[in-house]
Amino acid sequence: MEDVAPVRTRAEAAARARTIVDRWAKTAYLTGWIPGAALALTAADAVMIRQVAAAFGIEVFDMESVKAHLGGLLASSVGGGLASEVMGTIPVIGWIAKSVVLGLKAEGLGAGIIEYFRVRSPLPE
Repeated sequence: MEDVAPVRTRAEAAARARTIVDRWAKTAYLTGWIPGAALALTAADAVMIRQVAAAFGIEVFDMESVKAHLGGLLASSVGGGLASEVMGTIPVIGWIAKSVVLGLKAEGLGAGIIEYFRVRSPLPE
């Protein structure tokens, strides 16, 4: 685990959260072509959500509230994962497309999660 200084403002938290989301998106871009990766990366989305929440100083939250608020993004995440697995059955072009879809999914979900926790953060502006 990397040793990082605590954040003091929402702006610092947003920057840290963006780094977290970027790291998960890069993971999706690089590993998305692997068979079954969509399912694993969908599970990884939950880890990303918890890391972003922690960056904003929110250690405990109701995942059901997050799902209700960002239901479209989360449903899209699962649907995109399943669709990308189908794309992955097409050699090379399908693998590339699958990686791109999973990376874009992580970026989109991450942007929504950052905004969700930024608004609810106890940190000062």
